[in-house]
Amino acid sequence: MSDQETMQTQPSLTTTEIMTILLGCEQTLRFVQASPNYKQIEASERFSTSNDLRLGDAIQTLVEVHEAILNIEFYSQV
Repeated sequence: MSDQETMQTQPSLTTTEIMTILLGCEQTLRFVQASPNYKQIEASERFSTSNDLRLGDAIQTLVEVHEAILNIEFYSQV
């Protein structure tokens, strides 16, 4: 498959759809983070990531991306 064919099959998302997906991911990760099983896993001394990241870091990243999109939307209407 050529690059041109790949580009044609890529979904086109509206800003609203992107925001909805990001918020859904954030809520899903918060649900996992609140799970007693996940808390136990993350609390383990063996739990390690290459950059010492935790699930909270991923959630914070999604929040910041969401806020950046809101800022763009706000300033594009001014």
